[in-house]
Amino acid sequence: MLATCRSTQFLFLAAAIGWSDIAVAQLDNNVQWQGVSHTGWNDRRPRVPRSGESFAIRFQTFRSDVSSARARIDDGSVHYANASIIGSRGPYDLWEAAIPSTVSSTLNYVLEITDGSDTDFYSAKGMTENLDLSQPFTLNFSTLEHAPLGSTPVGGGTVFKVWSPASTSCVVRGTFNSWGSSPLTKVGESFIGFVAGAAPGGQYKYFFNNSVWNSDPRSAALVPTGGYNSVIVDADAYTWQVNDFSPAPMDQLVIYQLHVGTFAGRNDPKGSTPNPSRYIDVAARADHLAELGVNAVMLNPVNEFPGDFSGGYNTVSPFAIESKLGTPDQFRQMVDALHARGIAVILDIVYNHAASSDNILWNFGGTQQYFDAPAVETPWGAQCDYDKAAVRQYYIDAAETMLTDYRLDGFRMDATMYMTDSGLTPQWSNGQKIIRAMHDNKNNRHADKHTIAEIYIDNRWVTDPTSTGLGFTAQYQNEFKEAVRAAIFTAGSGPPNMGRVANALDGQGVGVSGRGVLNYFELHDDCWPLNGTKRAVTSIDTTSPADDQFARGRTKIGQAFNLLSRGVPALVQGTEWLEDEGWESARLDWSHKTRYPGIFKFYSDLIALRTSEPPLFADSPLSVFHVNEWLDVMAWERRIDGSGSFVAVVNLSDTERSGYRIGIPREGRWTVTMNSNDTQYGGPGGGPAGVVAVENIAADGFPRSMLLDLPARTMVLLRHIACPADFNGDQLVDDADFVVFLTAYNSLDCADPGMASGCPADFNGDNLVDDSDFVLFVAAYNELLCS
Repeated sequence: MLATCRSTQFLFLAAAIGWSDIAVAQLDNNVQWQGVSHTGWNDRRPRVPRSGESFAIRFQTFRSDVSSARARIDDGSVHYANASIIGSRGPYDLWEAAIPSTVSSTLNYVLEITDGSDTDFYSAKGMTENLDLSQPFTLNFSTLEHAPLGSTPVGGGTVFKVWSPASTSCVVRGTFNSWGSSPLTKVGESFIGFVAGAAPGGQYKYFFNNSVWNSDPRSAALVPTGGYNSVIVDADAYTWQVNDFSPAPMDQLVIYQLHVGTFAGRNDPKGSTPNPSRYIDVAARADHLAELGVNAVMLNPVNEFPGDFSGGYNTVSPFAIESKLGTPDQFRQMVDALHARGIAVILDIVYNHAASSDNILWNFGGTQQYFDAPAVETPWGAQCDYDKAAVRQYYIDAAETMLTDYRLDGFRMDATMYMTDSGLTPQWSNGQKIIRAMHDNKNNRHADKHTIAEIYIDNRWVTDPTSTGLGFTAQYQNEFKEAVRAAIFTAGSGPPNMGRVANALDGQGVGVSGRGVLNYFELHDDCWPLNGTKRAVTSIDTTSPADDQFARGRTKIGQAFNLLSRGVPALVQGTEWLEDEGWESARLDWSHKTRYPGIFKFYSDLIALRTSEPPLFADSPLSVFHVNEWLDVMAWERRIDGSGSFVAVVNLSDTERSGYRIGIPREGRWTVTMNSNDTQYGGPGGGPAGVVAVENIAADGFPRSMLLDLPARTMVLLRHIACPADFNGDQLVDDADFVVFLTAYNSLDCADPGMASGCPADFNGDNLVDDSDFVLFVAAYNELLCS
C-alpha cells in the first residue's frame, strides 16, 4: 500500500506540473531519458576525489522509472559498481554507487541505467541507446582537472580552480598560508591545485602574473571589508532537516515577495534584530508566513552586494551569499525552515549586469576576460561578455549551484529583456542561450521547480519550450498590472475602465494566462522610493497612517482581482497589514499585525481559499459575465466541473449599490464565503452574508439571478453549493452532515458572529433558521448522494 500511495502522489505531481515524461515514468521496460542526470562537478562525494581514493557518485532518475543501475568503471581494467536508491526529492529517485580506490592516475566511468529489458547508458555526452565510450566521465588524479571551478574543501586541505586563459601564472594567498604563495598549475585555460591546510572559513585571493589580485568569482562567501576576500565554504556541511521537499505546482502558488534585510525587527513581537535583519531572523518568523498561508516566498536578491543596505539588484557575484545577512549555512537554515512549513523559496537573480561598483570581475587576471572592450552597458552597470562560452557557463553554473547546494525552488530573472531584446543589448542572441541552457538543465534536473521572467511583452514566446521560446514557467503579465492599478487609482476620481480589468483577468491568450503568468497589483518596483513609487495605500490615503476606508477597500479589491484572477498571484511584504512605507530601507512595522487584524484575516482567508480550492487555481476556467461601466460593478466565475464554482462580485465605486441584480451561472444554493466590507476584515460592515436567495429571473444570460446589497468598495465572494445538505464538503450526504446541520439549526440566530459563513442552516435565505429550513434540509438529505 505504501508503494501504491507513493506512486499515486508522484503521478499527481507529474500531472500538476504538466511534465509528460514524468507522468509516464514507471517500470515499463523504457528508461525515461529526460529524468536521468549526473553532473560530475557537484555529484561526487567527496566533490574532488584525490590520489585514487574511493568516492561515491550520485545521479537521479524519475521516481519508480528504473529497476537497477550501475557504474562501468575503467581504471586500466573494467569493473562495475552497483547503485542503489538513497532517497528521493520531488519527482526524482536519488541513486548512489561506491567507486573503490585505485592506484591508477586516471579513472573513467559511464552509468548503465536499466528499466526491465531496456538498458541505456549515460556519459558526459548524455544518454545513448548503446554503450558509448567517446566521452566518459573522467577523473585525473594528477592534474585534478575534474575539480569544479572555485574552492572545494577536501580531506587535509582545499582544491582551488580558477579560469584565467590569458594569465601566465597564478598563486593562491590566504589566511591558511599567512598570505604567502601556494602556486597553482595551469591546465588548459584554468589554474588548479591542492593546498594543504586550507580549511573552511579560510580567506583567500588569487594573485596573477605576480601583479594582479582577484577575488574568486565562484566563492560561496565574500568578505567586503578589505577588498572582498573570498571564503572557503563546505557546501556539504549543513545537515538538512527537510530532505524531500517539492514546491506546490505553479498553478497553486501564492507568492510573497520578501526582502530579508527589512523583514524583521521593528516593533516585532519576536524581538529586535540587527538592522538589516538576517536569514536566521526570517527563519524564526516562518510561522507568520505559514499563518498568512502563502506557499512560496520570492526573495529580493541575496547574492553579495556592495554595502550593508540594498535592494539587491547590484549583484557582486551570483555565487556568493550576501554576508551582512548571514552565512551560507544560515541561508540554508532559512530555506529549511520555510520548507518545513510547506513554503517554497524562489530567488531573484540578476544576470543582466554586474554591480556598477565593487565589480570583482573587472580586469580579472589583468585582462577583461569577463567583459567586452569596451563593455556593453546597461542602465545599472556593465554586462558580461555573453559571447564567450565560459562566461555563459558562469551564469548557467551559478543557477545550478543555487538550486542544488541551497535547495532553492526556482528563480525570478530580473530585467530579462536586457538579456534577450536586440534593441537593448547587442548580445541578445547569446543572452538567450544562457536562459535556454539554464532551463534545459532545470527541466532535466529540477523539473518540479519554477522560473519567472520579469519581462513586459505578454508573449507566449517567453514560456514556450526552449526549442522555440525561452522556457520560463511564467512571465510577468504587464497588462494585468496596468489594468488593475489604473482601475484602483482612477476609481476615486473617474471611470475605472472595468472592461479592461475584465479582459485582463483571463490573461492574454495561449501561453499568457493561467500558470504561465505572474499577476500582481503591487510588487517591489511599485512601492520603491528609489524608483519614485510608494505603497498603494499611501497613494490612496495621503495622510498618515494611510488606513482610511478608501485605502483599505480599494487595495483589498486590487488584491482580490489578483488572487481571484486566472494567473499566479504575488504580493509584496507588508500587504497583509497595510504597510505604508517602502521595503528597501524601511523595515516592516510588525505592530500593524495587531493594529489591523481584520486586514490580516482578509488576506489569510482569501489565500487559504486560493491555495486549497481547485476552481481558484491559476489554470481553472474564468468567465467574466457582468460588467457595468456606469456603476463600476463586475462579476466573474471561477469553476471546475465536478469540483465547484465561485462567483466574485466587485463594486469599485464609492456608492453603495442596493438591490443590485446579478445573474447566477448555475442552479443550487449560493453562500457568501467572503465579504471584504465585513468588520471581521477591517471594513465598516454591511453587505450580504450567509445564504443568498436565488430567483428565477433571467439576468446576464442566465435563467436565474440574485439581488445583492453591495457596499461601496467591496468584493463579495460567493460559493456554489451544488449539494445543499453536504455540510462537510465530502460530496456525500450522511450522518456527519446531519450532525453539522443540527448544530447550526440549534443556533437559530443568523446574526451569530461565530458563524463563519453567515447562517449555513438558512436554506431558504430568509435570515432565519426555522422549520421551513428543516424541511428543505431533510428533503436534500434524503437524496443521500451528491451528483
